Formats: sequence, structure tokens, C-alpha cells
Amino acid sequence: MGLKNRCSHQKTQDIFPLKTLVASLIGAGLLSATSAWSQEVAPANAAATTVITVTGVRAAAESAQTIKKNSDEVMDTIVADDIGKFPDTNVAQTLAHVPGIQTFRNSYEVTSVLIDGLPDVATLLNGRDVFTSTGRYISLADIPSTMLQRVDVYKSTSSDLIEGGTVGTIDVRTNRPFDFSGLKVNVKGGYNYEDKAKTNDPNGAFMVSDRWKTPWGDVGALIGLSYVDSHYHREAEWNGSPIVQNNIVMPGAEGIVDQDGNIRRTAENLAFQWRPQAGLEFYAEGMSMHYIEDNGIDFMLGFPGINQGITTYPGTNIEQSMTSQYPYFLSSMQANRLNTITNQGAIGSKWDITDELQLTTEISRTTSVYNYDNPILDTHAIAASGTYATDVNGSANMSFGGTNLNNPSNFYINQLFDHYGRDQGGSTDARADLNYVPISGGMLKALSTGVRLSDHSVDSLHSIGTPEEAPANLSVTSLPGMSCTSTPLTGNVGMTPWYQPCASYLLNNSAAVRMAVTGTTTPIGWDPSTYIEDLEKTYAWYGKAKFGSRLGNVPVDAVFGLRIVRTEENLIGNSLLNGSYIPTQDRSSTTDVLPNMNLKFYLTDNLISRFTVGKTVGRPSFAQLNPSTSYATASLTLQATASGGNPDLKPYTSDNFNDTLEWYFAKDGYLSAGVYRHNFKGYIAYDSTPETFAGNLYQVSRPFNTDSGYLQGLEFAYQQFYSALPGWGLAANATLAEGSLQSKEDPALSGQPFAGMSRYSFNLSALYEKNGWSGRLAYNWRSRYTDTYDYANSGYNLTVSPISSLDGSISFKMDKNLTASLTANNILNSNYHDSFGVFPRDSRYYDRTIGVSLSWGL
Repeated sequence: MGLKNRCSHQKTQDIFPLKTLVASLIGAGLLSATSAWSQEVAPANAAATTVITVTGVRAAAESAQTIKKNSDEVMDTIVADDIGKFPDTNVAQTLAHVPGIQTFRNSYEVTSVLIDGLPDVATLLNGRDVFTSTGRYISLADIPSTMLQRVDVYKSTSSDLIEGGTVGTIDVRTNRPFDFSGLKVNVKGGYNYEDKAKTNDPNGAFMVSDRWKTPWGDVGALIGLSYVDSHYHREAEWNGSPIVQNNIVMPGAEGIVDQDGNIRRTAENLAFQWRPQAGLEFYAEGMSMHYIEDNGIDFMLGFPGINQGITTYPGTNIEQSMTSQYPYFLSSMQANRLNTITNQGAIGSKWDITDELQLTTEISRTTSVYNYDNPILDTHAIAASGTYATDVNGSANMSFGGTNLNNPSNFYINQLFDHYGRDQGGSTDARADLNYVPISGGMLKALSTGVRLSDHSVDSLHSIGTPEEAPANLSVTSLPGMSCTSTPLTGNVGMTPWYQPCASYLLNNSAAVRMAVTGTTTPIGWDPSTYIEDLEKTYAWYGKAKFGSRLGNVPVDAVFGLRIVRTEENLIGNSLLNGSYIPTQDRSSTTDVLPNMNLKFYLTDNLISRFTVGKTVGRPSFAQLNPSTSYATASLTLQATASGGNPDLKPYTSDNFNDTLEWYFAKDGYLSAGVYRHNFKGYIAYDSTPETFAGNLYQVSRPFNTDSGYLQGLEFAYQQFYSALPGWGLAANATLAEGSLQSKEDPALSGQPFAGMSRYSFNLSALYEKNGWSGRLAYNWRSRYTDTYDYANSGYNLTVSPISSLDGSISFKMDKNLTASLTANNILNSNYHDSFGVFPRDSRYYDRTIGVSLSWGL
């Protein structure tokens, strides 16, 4: 008989040492008097990783609820409602529906995910550490949802979870062949239409899995492929940071951002399982993700010429409008080609040594390479006249007259920024876990211990950031094929289409552009100040014990864990000494002791209370440890800035507390409330100070460890399908978050809310499943937040207005194998707005996307 997880509780009361602790929790108000209820409770099997095969929206909701209820930790799960069919395009978009998750969209898709308002989140793939190039985490937008079985979001820690996320862990789970009873095939294809990019883009996915009985045991194999092609258009009207001239507050500049891009994502995953006999299994699996993006971001700037008049808003000294003669018009095209390949492979085994003892082992290898080309070409024209307006309730508005700004003959080349670089990382990880689950009843329910070794290396090098000036009066027409026109804008910005350097020409004809500007085809060269190499080794041991007993008539599960991690860093970089760069090396080591406790009280059959305490650790990013400083000299479009790392940065820790009450009133319905608290020590922030280098003044940004900080809040979640409304269901959640840091090094930071954190957020989803039809309509909202304090040392904070989005999907099962689907993102055409307080900075407009697809499976 294979190893099983038994969590039944004895009818007789055990003498449980935790009684004194629980009594103290009651006294503190963390547990209510309902703990004395006398109902006999038989808790469900706490197997959070059990796979439950489901189809349909309602079944997926039931499965996710079961996993959440049975987990020892505070967690939420999203389960695919059918093979190859998640409600969103990628994992990052899917996570927007989870309580406590806040997301940010750039272009048309979600690009960042926060838990409780902070980005310190560990990302795992099938329980293994995964990352992008020199980063600590992977971009969740790069993982296609078509390959997923489910996504687990852990908000309390467990000693067997890999360290690295101070506020939570996101584990992305893919399918394996033994998850299915036999042959499973799914083919999906479709198109998406983006309304501002005005393109139809294909996407498709394929998965086949099967298992066989052979003379050598059970064998299973799975292969999956995914392809997503997405064009997008983003536009923004913006005001530069406030300046004061003649006692009038006005933007330092005004402009338009016109961005067009194309993202192509491919992914492949393989899985093989072999069970030669009952209780013994070997597996091998791998996943490869390839991300390619080409885009062009044109920054159109208007600089007033001879001032002919300024008006202010009545009763204020804030500029309302300005007219000028011979204004300077700049079109700065920033072309980008981004290429990331991330691969992960693993082999492992599971062996039931006895009915009570199981050994699991695994070794994995992860590699990630990121290359980019980013040529920036500044061109200019002189208009005959210009009008600038600052709308305190909207954004910038400008127009130019007397000069055809769509005629390339009126434009001249100013300068070239020849940017390029590469980052790469690799990690070899090995772990072994021994789990003991006694068959006989008793207080001890399970014991686990394990070790993990990781050898992680990264290196990074980027080009010199200094601009190269073009010869005087160099016309853009000297480079045939470089002339393009801006995309027509949807916002009320006052601008007609204007000339732009073609992004594709800059990327595909870099040598010709260099020759025209510098007289040579040779790239500008590498910047030694950007070089960094880090060799990091970690050694981790954990122990975990699960007990079950009773407090009066209330069954209690208690999990105690301890994780000890030693980290050794060997950091190599370049430091500037007497005008020359010399290699430097910095060795350091830290040992972190991370205890945790998870208590679970079965107040009734369906009412559960949890209390968890745990310590987590986060490490600085590799770029933050760079000992050198990279300088960018002032130019027409850029201020003199510099950025550097800090090799003295230490890992930061958080003491975490969670208390929840969860009522599971139906198999597809629950109501929960929770309170959380994180106490930080050494949390990393950035400080920007003026420094003089080589006779020039630069604004230099560097990371540092703060002294202390906290984050706390409340979470509420509700899910139910209604018998009075057949087929209809509702899922809703809301979060309240607040917190701040304390720092002697930067007193101005002390007491301020975390940058990027909304105080309030909620998600509301209407669900439907009946007669072959299924659908979702999801609304997400987060309140205003501060993006940057003292933006560009202007004295003004940059604040983002509330952000919302409405997305939906509907599917019809045409027969038992064929399903047609319609999806829509950004239905309400929601926009992004931020402000300096006195007037807006950005108003951004994104694509609305409509998709149609067919999915066939058996």
C-alpha cells in the first residue's frame, strides 16, 4: 500500500501541549468562544497538492475551493476550468482574480503582480525555483495559461517551500500524464483583434498525453505547445515634472508617447512518468519559454520658442495655456528588440520505502538568457507656431502650425544612443525530502525533513550610455527607408500625425544609422561599469512536524516547521579608481533561521479558523549588488543621471502573521475573512542624491537597507452558485492594505506608504454554467497609489489614479469534443492616469482585445 496522508482525529481527547498556546490566543481575541462547540468533526484529508480533474467553470470553482480548504497554509488557488482553457491569456492576468493580488497593466496586458501590495513574491514552476536572466523571479506574463493545471498562491509560509518571497509565493503547476486516466488530446486555435493596433493575431495550443501498461510498469508521456502573437498600440499624453518660471508653475515639457509593438511567445513542455511498481515512480519534465518583442516608442516633445503669452487658471499660478513662435519639435524614437529564452528541466523520483515512509528526490537545471537592442534616434524640426495647454482634469494638449510636421524634409538628426546588452543566469538545484506518515492513530500525523542545494550564477554587461552627436544639418532623408508616420491617436491631444524614424529601420539597419551619425559602423562599445558576475550558493535544511489533537471538542491541526538557509555570495564587478576601472571582488555569507507555525481549528464541519506565524527572507537582486556606478551624461532629452548598486546590501526579513476564518457552506460556496501583518527588517529602498563626477553634477540612485517597516491589512472573499438562479454564480473579494518604512538614512521616506501599493482593491466575477454555455465577466479595481516620491527631485509626488478593468469570456460546447469561445479584455476602454498634484503627468490609452477560438479535445 502506498503512502497516504491520514488526518483523522481520535474520538478521545489527547493531552496536547498546544492547549496553553490556544488558551492565550483566545485571551488575545484571536479565537472566539465558538472553539467550545461540541460537534464531532472529521476534517477533510489535508492534501493541498492533490490533483482533481474537472471540466467547466463550476467544477473548477469546486476544485479550487477543496484545495484551499484542505491546505495547511493560508492559500488561494485557481484551477483551469478545462484542459488548455484558463479565463485569461497568461498567468499574470489570471492572478488578478485572487484575493490580495494587485496587478499593473503595461501596454495591453498585465505585467506585474503584487501580493498585499508588494512585489516581494517568490515564483515557482512545479515547486521549483524559476527566474528570468539575472532576476530572482520569472515574469508571469511569459507563461501561457493554456499549459496550466492550476496556480497556487501561498500567503503563509511552510518550511518546505523555497525561500525568497517575504509576502508570498506563487507556484505555477503544469499537467503530467498520470493526471489523466488515458489518452488526452486538446487542440486550440484562434485570433485576437486589438482595436487600437487594428490587427488580427493568431494564437494556438496543442497538448497530447497518454499512458500505457507495459511489461516494465506504467508509462506516461505528455507534450504541449503554445504560440501567442500579439500586436499592441499604446499612447499617452504627458506633462514633464513641474518647474517654476516667473512665479508660474508649468510643465518642464509637454509631449506625446506613441508606441506600437509586437510580442511573440512560444512555449513547449514535456513530461514523462514511469511507475515500475506500486510505490515507486520516476519522472522527467521540462519547459521552454521564448519571448520576442519588437516595439517602437516615439517620444514627441514640444519646447516653447519665443513666448507670446501665458494664461493661468483663475485664482492660481498654474499654467493653463501657452503660445509661442518657432517652437522646437523633437521626435525621439526608441526602438527595442527584446529576446528572452528560459529553459527548465528536471528529473526526480518518488519511493514509498514503507507504507509510512516516502523518499522524494529531484535535480533540476534552469537557464535564462536575455538580449536586447535599443537604438534611440533623436530628430527635430522647427515649427512656425505652437500652442500648449495643461488640463488639470485631463492631460497635455498641443498643436503646431505653419510647418508640415509629417514631411521628413523638415526634420534633422540630433543624436544616437547606441544601447544594447545581454543578461544571463543559470542554476542547478538538487533536493531530497523524507516524509513519514504513521498509519496508527495518535497525536503525530506527519514528519518531514529535507535538504536543498542550489548553485546559481549570473552575469550582465551593457553598452555605454553616452549619446553620439550627429553632424550639423544632417537630414533624415539621408537614410532612405527611415521615414514613418505616427499612428493616429484616439485621445483628444490636438496633434495630427507627425514624422517618426521607423523603429524597424533602426533595428534592422543599425550599421547604416551608425555610419550616418558617427562615420563608422562599429558599435559604441561595452560599459565596464555595468559588468557584474555573481556566484551564489545556498544550502537549506528544513524540518516539519504535523500534529492533530483536540481543544475540548474542537479538532486542531498544528504544523511546526523550521528552515535554515546558508547563502554564500561571490560578487565580481568593476570599480572606478583614479579614472580607470579595476576588477573588484566581494565575498559574503549569511545564515537565516526561519521558523513557522500553522494552526488549523475545525470549529465545525464547515467552519475553519487558521492562525499562522512565520519568518521569511528576501535577497537583493543581483543588479542591486553591483559595486559600480553607471553614468548617463546630460543631453537634449535626458538629465544627467547615474545608477549604482550596493555590494553591502543584506538580505531582508519579515515576521509574518495571518489569522483567518473560513466558512464552507456548500461544495462550491464559501465566505472567508482574514487579517495579516508583516514586520520587515532591512527592506530595500532607493535613495536619489546629487553627486559630482568628473566635474559634472549627476542625480545618483542607489539601493539601501531600511531600518524597519510593516504591512498589514484585511482580506474578504466570497463564492457561491445560486440554486434560485440556475447556472449563475458569483465570486468576489476585497482587500485593505496599509504600511510604511522607517529609515535613518532617508528620513523623508519614513512613515510614507509603500510606493506602488493601493490601499483598497476588489475583484468581482459573475460566473455562468448551464446547457453547454459557460462564461465569466470579471471586474477588477484598485485605489489610487503613489508611484514615486519626490519625482525627479521636483518636490512633487507622482500619484496614480484608481485603475479598473472589465474582462469577459463566453464558451459554448458544440458537442462533447468541440468548444467555441469568445473573449474580451478591457471592455470599458479603461485608461491610466497619474498626476503631480498640480496637474496630470500621463494619460495612457490601451487596446481593447476581442478573441475568438475553437478548442477540440478528447
